[in-house]
Amino acid sequence: MFADKHYPSENLAPEALDAYLAKGWYRMGQTIFTTHFLCFQQHFYSAIWVRLDLEEYNFRKSIRKIMRRNNREFRHVFRSGKIDREKERLYQRYRRSFSGMLAPSLKDSLLDGEEKNIYHSIEVSIYDGDRLIAFSFFDLGKNSSASILGVYDPEYDRYSLGFYTMLLELQYCMDLGLKYYYPGYVVPGYPRFDYKLRIGEVDYYDLYSNTWLPFTELQPEDIPITRMEQELSNLKRMLNKYNIPSQLKYYPLFESNLFGFWQAPYFDYPILLHCFPQKVANRFIMGVYDVRNQCFHLLQCSLLEDFQFFFNESYIQSFDPRRFFTELLVINRYIKTADSAKEIVEFILENVRVRNAED
Repeated sequence: MFADKHYPSENLAPEALDAYLAKGWYRMGQTIFTTHFLCFQQHFYSAIWVRLDLEEYNFRKSIRKIMRRNNREFRHVFRSGKIDREKERLYQRYRRSFSGMLAPSLKDSLLDGEEKNIYHSIEVSIYDGDRLIAFSFFDLGKNSSASILGVYDPEYDRYSLGFYTMLLELQYCMDLGLKYYYPGYVVPGYPRFDYKLRIGEVDYYDLYSNTWLPFTELQPEDIPITRMEQELSNLKRMLNKYNIPSQLKYYPLFESNLFGFWQAPYFDYPILLHCFPQKVANRFIMGVYDVRNQCFHLLQCSLLEDFQFFFNESYIQSFDPRRFFTELLVINRYIKTADSAKEIVEFILENVRVRNAED
């Protein structure tokens, strides 16, 4: 699945956290999840998980300059992660100035409102005199660490305190002799997350090889959402040649697996080719491109009716149905898997039952 979530019930062992992080997973509250696609302002992007190899890593000159300046101006303290009133107040100040979505409280963000933290969390707090002006939380595994949340006072914006806390986390992890530091994901085409690339030469998690590769080698055409768009557009052009109707649409419910109240074979592709859209039935033939295996799938899907599903209905209704498919889909079966668009077209031409969207 492109999006998945687990619910560890006890303290997460350091080795287990290392294993999750190495597969492109990350903490969300008290759960741990992965996703590979995002939707911001009705535009779809790829989430590219990155990590920094700490062996033989050194701060470059520009980073050392930030460290020296802020070390002179402020003092910092490392300690076991703790939520208190002082941090909650600063979190609320930060949240009011933040342009995106944040949890209602620090406790909700880190603990899902619960009391127990199943992760081994460390905090670094920054003080101007006795005034708390920034803090961050990061989790420790056996050989790695994940940066979870950074908060700073908007009045101190010019000091790059959010980036500074990351640098302090890095120094702490290097002093411990850890091998990897995971800052989360970056989003090509959406620069809000680009600050994570400032820490150094990071690697990225490649969906096809299931390995970590140098981020500098990631080509624009290999970004998963871009590859999907290109391959499905090509499939649509080939179907058009044979007057086979299809509609290329984006699917904003691609993360259903993270929010559904029960296990189901949710459709989790962010972009699809709806074949034979004029058919009126609870059966849908969807073409998708799987970047994990670099192949096409022709899927038979249906709507999940009477579902209990956590999403904002007004948000879904804001999507134009001419461009987006906004009904919750589940996958019934894989009709055909092929390495090329040509094979999919030939299969459709040869199979009347597929064209009729029948069982």
